[in-house]
This record gives sequence, C-alpha cells and structure tokens, in this order.
Amino acid sequence: MGGIVSDLRRRARNAARAAAFTVAGVVFGLAGLGFLTVALWILIATYESALVAHTVIGALYLVLGFCFLALGGQSTDAETAAEQPPAKEPLLQVAEAFAVGLQAGRSARAPRP
Repeated sequence: MGGIVSDLRRRARNAARAAAFTVAGVVFGLAGLGFLTVALWILIATYESALVAHTVIGALYLVLGFCFLALGGQSTDAETAAEQPPAKEPLLQVAEAFAVGLQAGRSARAPRP
C-alpha cells in the first residue's frame, strides 16, 4: 500500500512541477511578446505613421490568431483513428457479408486438385 501512495505523491509532484514551469513559460513568453510588439510599434511609427503601425500589428495578430485557431481545430488522435476502421453503411456491410459467404460456398464446393 505504501508503494501506491508514494507513487501517487511522486506523480503529483511531477505534475505540479510541470504545471509551474508551463505557467512560467507562458508568463515570460507573453512578456516577451509585449516587448516585441512595442519594439515593432516604435520601428513602424518611426518610419511610417501611427495608423500604419496599428494596421500592421493588428493584421499580424489577426493572422497569428487564425493560424492558431486552424492548428487547434486539427485532430491529433492518430492512434485511435488508425485502430478504428471507418464506419460503413449497413447495406454495404450486408452486401459485403453476402459476397464473402457466396465466395466461401463456391470455394467449399469446388473440387480440390
């Protein structure tokens, strides 16, 4: 019984550590994204106008948002898709079973050399 409890504690500790590092990574990533946005704003506003800077940065975030939405919508269940054959129509299954049975009957009747 002690092994189960220590295993659960180890798993919980590893999950908590992984979650903490993930949160820290997201926080630092968002801070870096904020600084890069400000740097891009200053660069574009220096050479063009504030309107162009708004447009470029807004379009950039819009494209990134659509890309992430498209990636998030993709199915990643490759293992379950490979294990389960695609569903067939019931009538097609009946016809296939009939054909297999017909072929089995013919091969059973045929004389063997």
